[in-house]
Amino acid sequence: MDLSKIEGLSEDQQAAIMAQFNTGIEGLKNKNSELINEKKNVQQANEEKEQALEDARKAALNAEEQRLKLAGDMDGLKTHFEQQLAEQTAKANEAAEKAQTALLSRDKQSVLGKALALIHDDFKAVSTPMLSSMIDISYNDKGEAVTSFKNNGEVIATDVSTFQSWAEKQDTFKNILNGVNSSGAGATQTGSASGKPLTLTEKAIMLNQNPNAKF
Repeated sequence: MDLSKIEGLSEDQQAAIMAQFNTGIEGLKNKNSELINEKKNVQQANEEKEQALEDARKAALNAEEQRLKLAGDMDGLKTHFEQQLAEQTAKANEAAEKAQTALLSRDKQSVLGKALALIHDDFKAVSTPMLSSMIDISYNDKGEAVTSFKNNGEVIATDVSTFQSWAEKQDTFKNILNGVNSSGAGATQTGSASGKPLTLTEKAIMLNQNPNAKF
């Protein structure tokens, strides 16, 4: 902070202001460090608690295994191992499902972001749910994401570029794409560009831009 440009401040006043400023900054830094350390301590405590519970679980399982072995209970030992295998399989499946869901969400958001880049800023919010519902993500044998844009259950594009070509020909999209001025933001009209009655989506888009629009 440069106080030399402020007229009327003596050197002593500038020094006093800077000292107060530096004290405030130092206090903020210290508070930030305290919060970071507190977060680390809570995280460490949770990790230690989880580790203690896991150690206790393993100890109990081992104790039960030893008891069954000493008792010569082969059927009980078999059931014991089967239960452990079932629990481990369930945990592995749950972890895999969470990872798959996170991956699917990431890839869909990536495609949605690219598709929204085609839409004029005034219409991004109202278009987001519609575009999101059109995007379908699957994965091939190599684990690569495969994108499909669907309309009424029919695949109309397999990437953002081909979707743009399709959208430019649709009444629902062509007037809200970037670079299109036919009846864009702020327009009030009683029908679609083709002269057909407005769809619910087109009405929602027009009302979002102009609450006084009449149909």
